[in-house]
Amino acid sequence: MGDVNHVIDIHSKSEFDTLINSHRGVMVFCSAEWCGPCKAIYPFFHKHAGEYEEYGDWMKFVKVDTDEVPGLAEELGIRSIPVFFLFEGGEKTESLSGANPPALKKIIDSAMERLKYELCDSDF
Repeated sequence: MGDVNHVIDIHSKSEFDTLINSHRGVMVFCSAEWCGPCKAIYPFFHKHAGEYEEYGDWMKFVKVDTDEVPGLAEELGIRSIPVFFLFEGGEKTESLSGANPPALKKIIDSAMERLKYELCDSDF
């Protein structure tokens, strides 16, 4: 079994819009090929995407290359990379600039706890 990619690469603004509006939560990693800190934090992001794979119908982890989709980068107001955004119900609820693994883990874990609570609550 090879390396499974738990992160979806976004190649257009329309693809991004569809994804954030069709899933309860979307964790977005904005980067560029030339960005050293982006390359350094990507394995951490990918690891967390894999840890929460069982919730993939509700929570997606995506990567946007800001050079490939500059209009989206502009719309999101990106001034530096790496930057992370959490979208919940189609709305941007959190953001994090920089390669900060503990802060990123906190955002992801918090979002997943809210999602798990909502999923459990909806079972009743």
